[in-house]
Amino acid sequence: MATTEVVPTTPDVRERILDAAGQLFAEHGFGGAKVDEIARRAGVNKAMLYYHVGDKAALFAAVVTAHVGRVRALVDEAMAESDEPRRRLGAIPRAIARAVREHPYLPQLMLREITAGGPNLPETAIRQIGEVMLTTKRVLDDGVARGEFRPENPFAVHLMLVGAMMFMANALRLRDRFGAIVPLPPAAAADLETLSESVLATVLDGITKARN
Repeated sequence: MATTEVVPTTPDVRERILDAAGQLFAEHGFGGAKVDEIARRAGVNKAMLYYHVGDKAALFAAVVTAHVGRVRALVDEAMAESDEPRRRLGAIPRAIARAVREHPYLPQLMLREITAGGPNLPETAIRQIGEVMLTTKRVLDDGVARGEFRPENPFAVHLMLVGAMMFMANALRLRDRFGAIVPLPPAAAADLETLSESVLATVLDGITKARN
């Protein structure tokens, strides 16, 4: 009896390609990642890769836009659940932690690109990043208007939340190696979700308006 070949659906193939591309961009950067290796890791040929996504620039744009869009969607979802400024500000580091849990290579990929000055960041991703920054500003402005927060530079607060999360996600990859050489504090967290709460608490302590 002849065996019927099962052909993956287009969304499955595209997702597999983007995941393989994300891993290789994280490992080697845009310049070092090779389309041949992306296709091999995704289990497709180059013709299929180009058909479903496009060339290397299109691959990078699709990967970054998908992940930044995911973070923005998680932030927007959390914002809709509460109008309390402290809880809404917490949506940002928690969204980062969740996105990294889903795709652990994300911090390495983004920090490589940011360190290089973002030459390959697509305009769509830049706009999405800007929208999350504006969300931070709106939450801070609301907190100041309610008398809960002191006025602070929203860009600095945003970078403290997002930048700290991205750096710590990468640093956690070294945790076991450090722990084998230098004793870590007993309370050193082993997961990004726990660290996200520490980052949030530190930032909130810094911006919360003292009660008279």
